[in-house]
Amino acid sequence: MKMVKKIFVTGGAGFLGSQVVKKLISQGHQVTVYDSFVIYSKPNPDLKLLDFNLRLKNVYKKIDLIRGDTLNKDYLRRCLNKIKPEIIIHMAAMPLAALALEHTEEAYNSILTSTQNILEIMRDFNHTCRLLFISSSMVYGDFLTDPVNENHIKNPKDIYGAFKLAGEYIVKGYAKNYSLDAVIIRPSAVYGPLDSNNRVIRKFILSALDNKPITIDGDGSLKMDFTFVEDTADGIVSSIFTKGAKGKCYNITRGRSRSLKELAEILKHNFPNLKISYKPLPSYIPSRGTLDISSANQDLGFSPKIDLEEGIEKYIFHLKRNDF
Repeated sequence: MKMVKKIFVTGGAGFLGSQVVKKLISQGHQVTVYDSFVIYSKPNPDLKLLDFNLRLKNVYKKIDLIRGDTLNKDYLRRCLNKIKPEIIIHMAAMPLAALALEHTEEAYNSILTSTQNILEIMRDFNHTCRLLFISSSMVYGDFLTDPVNENHIKNPKDIYGAFKLAGEYIVKGYAKNYSLDAVIIRPSAVYGPLDSNNRVIRKFILSALDNKPITIDGDGSLKMDFTFVEDTADGIVSSIFTKGAKGKCYNITRGRSRSLKELAEILKHNFPNLKISYKPLPSYIPSRGTLDISSANQDLGFSPKIDLEEGIEKYIFHLKRNDF
C-alpha cells in the first residue's frame, strides 16, 4: 500500500488535471489544486454543457482548492512553502496547439515561464519533492518510425511542440544543476468526458449530435494515438510513485494510432446519417502515428485499457446526458 503523500497539482481543475486529482483522492492522498480557472474555448450560448463545473464535483470537499496563477511567482512560492508538497504535478498550461500558434506570447508564458517559476522555487526547498512535467508528443514533430519511442529525434513543427520541448530542456537543466527529482510525461490526443476545449473528437461528436456534418483535415489518412483521459491519468499517477522514474521521459498514450478516417467510421457507426467533408491539412500538423509505451509499461506498470471504439461510446453517452 502506498504511503499518503502531499501532492500539489497546478491546473488540477482542467480536463486532464481533474481526472488525475480524482485518482489521487481515491488513493487517499492529500491534494492541493492550484488553478487560475482559465477556459480556453470561446463562450457558446447554444451549449448546455457544464463540464468545467463538474470536473471536481465528487472530490470538491476533499481537496484544498487555491485560485492562483503560476505566473505570479511570489504567491506561488508562499503557497508551496506553506504546503511543502512531496509531489508537484505541473499541468497548468495552454492546452491546444492551434491556440498556441495564434497566441504565442500567452503560450510561451503559460508553458515556459510557469515551469521556470516552479523550478526556481523548488531549488530552495529544504525537503524532497518530485516534479512531474506534463509535456506533449508534439515534441517529436513528424514521426520517422512507427512506433516512436522516447529517444526519437525531436523536431517539432509547431509553436506548441517547440515550447513543450523547451520546457523539457529547462526541467532537465534544473534537475541536473540543482539535483532535483523530475519526470517528464508525453501524452497524445487525449479525449473524453469533461473536456471543454475544441479538440477534434469533441467537435465531431457535438456536430453529429446536432445533425451537422464533420470536416476532416486532409484526406483522412492522418493518424493519431488517441488516448482516453482516464488511461492518461492512470499513467501520470503511476509515474509519481515509481522511484526508478527519476530523470526519465515516458510516452503515456494508448499505444495504438488510428486514422481520422477510422475515427469518422466509428462515428458513422454511432450516427449512420453523418455527413463527412474534407479540407486541406494545416501545415503545422505533423505526420504522426503510434507511440511506443513499452518503457512506461515496464517501469510504471502502465497498461491502457480503453480503445477508441469504447472511448467514443463513453464520450457520446456523456455528451447526450441532460441531467447535469
